[in-house]
Amino acid sequence: MATTTASSFISSVILQPIIVAISSAVYSSLLSYEMVGNLDWRPIVICATSDVLVIAADHLKDQEVVIGSRGAAVIKRFTPLAHIFLALNAALLVAALSLSPPKATLFTAIFTSPAFLWTTPLDVSRIGTMLKRLTGANYSQEVDKVRKPFIIKRVPGMKAFFSGTIRSCGVFLVVQSALQSPWKSTHSALPWTIAETLVWSMVNRTGHCIMSDVRDYDEDKEAGVPTIPVLLDSLLKTRMILTVVHAAILTAFRHNPFIVASSCFAIALVWILGKDTPKPYFRLSLHSQSIFIVTYAVLLTFGLI
Repeated sequence: MATTTASSFISSVILQPIIVAISSAVYSSLLSYEMVGNLDWRPIVICATSDVLVIAADHLKDQEVVIGSRGAAVIKRFTPLAHIFLALNAALLVAALSLSPPKATLFTAIFTSPAFLWTTPLDVSRIGTMLKRLTGANYSQEVDKVRKPFIIKRVPGMKAFFSGTIRSCGVFLVVQSALQSPWKSTHSALPWTIAETLVWSMVNRTGHCIMSDVRDYDEDKEAGVPTIPVLLDSLLKTRMILTVVHAAILTAFRHNPFIVASSCFAIALVWILGKDTPKPYFRLSLHSQSIFIVTYAVLLTFGLI
């Protein structure tokens, strides 16, 4: 394992979560505008800080495995800074939730739970044993067969599915509940519609997750992680499927130039980015949606659309 440096620790625990949070802030801003015609800070802060907390906590947990290595001194020195960073985001999240309807808290908890439990071993057999004891069913004291704990990450394709669903439905439900907006918005934000935005967002984020798996193909294959590229056993097949899906979105929503441009950009990245591409370039894939939402906002601000 490589020695942890100050720059790698800060990048992993602070900068990367912020970069992802910016994407969520931009997307929730668009949904807020589509629903009520203005930007409400509460759902934007909820979505952004939730991303920061989930990702930063996960990355900080990963750093703990090198406590006994040469990078331990760096980790011990910067861990308090990471804790302050997490505490500030938690305070912002609590503030935004306290000023929002209870449903916003409920949906936030529902859609962040899988991310917090992403790599946590879950012993399902123990739950069954506890239920048997509580219900008085016949319980054998014999030692059960050793079973591998259930890990969400190990379910084939689950990472991409969860990420796309949380990005699309999760953010929408948080924004809608915080704003107490009707399911069918009366505000016109052409060329956008909420339904199209949700579908586009789900496909875009799912595609980005699969592209991240393309980047980690060799590592995941060696570790036996059942990502989409590993299951297909072919990066070419993965790229072809992603191209077809993005092209379908492009065709279905061809009346919206921003979705069309975003889909074209995503298709280009599918064939440009690969397992040998430096990781920072994959941020283009992460923001293949944000870039065009910001472009729309700029054009709208200057009255060009």
